[in-house]
Amino acid sequence: MRRLLDQDPRREVRRQGLILDRLEVGFRNSIAKEIRRASLEMADFFEATGEVGIPRDHVRNLEKAYLSMAIVAVNTFGARVFNHSKNAHIDLERKDFAETMTRLAFGYIGSEAIRKRITAVADTTRNQIIRAVAAGFADGLGQRGVAGYIRDLVPSFTQARAGLIARTETHGAAQFGANEAAKETGLKLRREWISAEDHRTRDTHAAANGQIVGQEETFDIGDSRLMFPGDPNGEAGEVIGCRCVVGFIVDD
Repeated sequence: MRRLLDQDPRREVRRQGLILDRLEVGFRNSIAKEIRRASLEMADFFEATGEVGIPRDHVRNLEKAYLSMAIVAVNTFGARVFNHSKNAHIDLERKDFAETMTRLAFGYIGSEAIRKRITAVADTTRNQIIRAVAAGFADGLGQRGVAGYIRDLVPSFTQARAGLIARTETHGAAQFGANEAAKETGLKLRREWISAEDHRTRDTHAAANGQIVGQEETFDIGDSRLMFPGDPNGEAGEVIGCRCVVGFIVDD
């Protein structure tokens, strides 16, 4: 069995993980910055009015961050597949390939599943502030005290959320990019689910390790059907924090 990427699946997981770690940093910082900005804006608004408002441009700013992340992740992981395919004499030029990957990244971010996730991030930001207001009042704080309490909380819940969002979303976009790039090569490929296989790997993902499906078939992961690891259309319990990767088997 000949694999398109690394012939050792365990090494391939590590290599993809290292690339994802680098991509995650920039996206995590941009997401944290936006959540922090929106949260502090709501704290200021609450101090002035006593109400929890809707932060300006929060969804739009999140969309911009998601799009920048997707363009980089899709192109980076797509390029890996492209580079490993060159020896198979594919006809696609590099310039055309990069343009195709960028177009696919736009489509990925515009999909209903990703738009729902962006909206959910924005809703969670506001709900965190609403809960903080309730907790502040329960502790006997006045309006100004509650606003200060919110400002004190912002750094802690911002970093934790941004880290999980960044890992989940860069992973999904990267696996999507690799999957779409494989289609663009025109090669006859099957796809392989490769699990991280450590103490943090969920049972359903460990059980799926080595599962091989056709180019247009889905993987059976627990009760879910995923097109690739991190598929945003999948159940949250099978997607959030996933570290599995997709590999490709060459049908000579």
